[in-house]
This record gives sequence, C-alpha cells and structure tokens, in this order.
Amino acid sequence: MNDILIFSPHLVLTLGILLCFGLGVVFKWPRGLYAITLCVTILAGTMALLAYPGPPPVNTGLRSMLATGPLSAYFLPLLCALSTVILLLFGPYLKREGHAHEDELYALFLSALLGGLLLAGGRSWLAFFLGLELLSLPLYVLIALRKTDAGGNEASMKYFAMGATASAVLLFGIALIYAGSGTLDIAASLGQPEGAGTVLLGLAMVIAGLAFKLSIAPFHLWAPDVYRGAPAPVAALLTSSVKAAAAAGLLRIALAMSPPLVMDSPLWPATVPMLWALAALTMLAANLAALVQTSVKRMLGFSSAAHMGYMLMGILCVREAGPGPVMYYAAALAVMDLGAFGALTLLDSQKDVAVDSLDSLHGLGRARPWAAALLAISLAALAGLPPTAGFTGKLLLFRATLVGGYDWLAFIGIAGAAVSVFYYLRALAALYIEDTRTSYAAERLIVSSGVAVFLVMVALIGLGLLPSPVLHAATPLHP
Repeated sequence: MNDILIFSPHLVLTLGILLCFGLGVVFKWPRGLYAITLCVTILAGTMALLAYPGPPPVNTGLRSMLATGPLSAYFLPLLCALSTVILLLFGPYLKREGHAHEDELYALFLSALLGGLLLAGGRSWLAFFLGLELLSLPLYVLIALRKTDAGGNEASMKYFAMGATASAVLLFGIALIYAGSGTLDIAASLGQPEGAGTVLLGLAMVIAGLAFKLSIAPFHLWAPDVYRGAPAPVAALLTSSVKAAAAAGLLRIALAMSPPLVMDSPLWPATVPMLWALAALTMLAANLAALVQTSVKRMLGFSSAAHMGYMLMGILCVREAGPGPVMYYAAALAVMDLGAFGALTLLDSQKDVAVDSLDSLHGLGRARPWAAALLAISLAALAGLPPTAGFTGKLLLFRATLVGGYDWLAFIGIAGAAVSVFYYLRALAALYIEDTRTSYAAERLIVSSGVAVFLVMVALIGLGLLPSPVLHAATPLHP
C-alpha cells in the first residue's frame, strides 16, 4: 500500500494521459478535456503532498528509481502547483486559438508534467534520463502549436535539434558514470567511485546536457529564439516547470557529491571550478545580451538564462549554506517567469495588438490594468526589488556565496544584477507610457485568468515577505 501511495502522483498523471487519448479516439472533438486535465494536475499535487516525504518503497524496483525524501517532497508539489497555474492561462489560449478539443495537446501537457516529476524525484540515472526526455519530447510539439506561425515551427526545430544533441551528450555521460562506478544510483555513483576519472568525465557531459535545459552559457543561445517563437503559455511552461525540474535534478547531483555529505568524494573539488566558470559566464553574457534587446520575449529569454547563473552560485555553496537558497530561488524564479509570460499571454489576448516589442507595451498599463500589473510586479521581482520574491531570493543567494568564500563570484553576480535593473525597468516604464496613436480594446479577464493573476501576485509578494516555510522545508537536507 505504501508503494502505491508513493507512486500515486505518477499513476494519476498516467491515467490522465490515457483518458485524454481515449476520449480522443472515441470522440472526434471530445469536450471537457480542459477540466479533466486541471483536475488530474491538482489531484497529482495533492497526492504528492500526502505521500512525500515518506519511507522508501518496499518494492526493489521502485526503491531504486524513486527518492522519497525532503527534496522530492518539496519539488513534486511545486511542479504540480506551477502546472495548475499554467493551465489556468493555457486553457483560454487554446480555446481562443481553436485547439480547445484537441486531446493530444492536453495529453502532451500531462506527459511533460510526468517527466518533470520523474526528473525531480528520481534517485537513479535511469529515472533521471527518462524524466528529462519525457519532459522534453512533448515540448517539441507544443512549441509549434500555432500552425499558421512559421516562427513557432522554426523555434520548435531549433529546440529539437539542440535538445536531441544535448540528450545524446547527457546519455553518453551517464554511460561513462555507470562504467566508472558500476551503479546507476546517483548518490552511490558520485560518492566513492572506483574509476573517478571516468565518472568525472561523464559528470561533465551530464552537466553540459543539463546546462542546455537550464539555458546556462554557453548553451543558452537557443532560449531567446524559442521563447519568442513559442506561444506565451508554452514559454511559461519552459521557463517555470521545466527549469524547476532540471534545477531539482542538478541540486540532487550536487548534494550527492558535495562534502560533508560524502566526506572523501574526489569529484566535488574538481567540479567546483567548472560550476564557478559557468555561473560567471552566464551572469555576464546573458545580462549584457538582454541589455540590447527590443523584443520583450527575447529579453526574458536572456533574463531567464542570467538567473540560472545566480542559481549556480547557490549550487556551489550547498556544503556551507545548505540547499535552502537554491530551493527557494527555484520556486521564486519559476513564479516570476510564469508571471511575466502569463501577463504577456493576457496582454496579447485581444487581436488589436501583438505584444512583443517594447513599443507595443505603450498604453497597455491603462488599457489592461490587471495584466499590466502582473507584468510590472513580475519585472520588479526579476530585477530584485523589495518586497518581492526576487529580492529575497537574490539576498539569500548572495549571502550563501559570501559564506561559501566565493567573493569574486558574488561581485560578478551583483554587477550583473545591477545591469539587469536597467532593462527590466525599461520594459516596466514602457507599460505606463501613454500611446495616443492607438486605441485598445478594454480588458476582459475570464475567471480562470483572474484566478491565475491573483495566485501569481500573492506568490510573488508572499514568498518575498515569508521565505521561512521554504527554508524550513530544506532544513532536513542541510549538511
């Protein structure tokens, strides 16, 4: 019975996928798919809250695949919560674009969420890779959702080509780790491997594959093109749930090999310089690139990459500061990006204006106040302004970096954050500049969109003012 409860979130999502496909076979245009998908997502999150943390599964196969500790207990409900809010924005978009009754789109969404749960909660390299691929494959289709938009097809092909290459590199890295350690268990393979040199080479390839998913420099150049070409709700999925799941996987790897969890591991000292260089390069390159963008979506693409550099600072300091700052910032960044792209979805909900350039934002602050307010708060949070979650998250990360002794990296991060304030405030100011040349239709928020706006705003301010619950959830993982 305990095994069924632990696996229940995954089973619920699997049944939801089968139900969506089954209804699509029986009915040509099945109705109620949106409600079914929303209920399945909420139920999966509820089951994750009830089942985790818990004792390891009794079944040997499940025990070797799934981790049931505090890390899973934190990220699995988080991914389901993020996906629920995305659905509140995604459903009206599908209805407006004529996709409301296409069963495969809802099944693909649930498949991506299932992959995220496997990636965030897997304890073996097999679950890690299966989750990463199950998370990625549906996105290739969802990015090209707009059939009449050539930009979506181009973005999908770019993401597919680079994603397939990254997956191949990552899989070969896993093969090298297995060859050097003799086990597929993440903690055991990185703890005391006999062939440390082989494992280290494999680990470098795994980090390179993950760096693509997290858009870490120099693997970040796909992000602005894909985010601009993808529908805004799909871009929200890419920047929130996908990155939160990948960050959970990277954090599990760091916890497995960073002392004193494994006192004599030879891998961590060799990995630190690589992570330091990736963090510094990402913060500098992405922030400078975002500085010259005139497309809001491209700016947010480089911005999302820059924030991955900040998160890498926390990964470097898990030994000294614990995983709390990384866990907090993963949630905060997911909500911030979700709010930004969700607001763009709502601002672009009328056919009278296509919102992408900075000029297209002029006047929308008054014409569509709620969507504009969500975008404004999200941009303020991304800039790190108090009292938002972005300010608290950056404060925790910079403090952890200084505690870890990486003073120069903290200086680079602070410089990058200072540069980012300019391009965030430039977009924010554009919202409230009146445009006398254009007359916009009045804002119309349906119930689901209004609920999504409220939840994201509460999360952005609430996480900023009350970080203690998140940090408390990370306490059992502190070395």
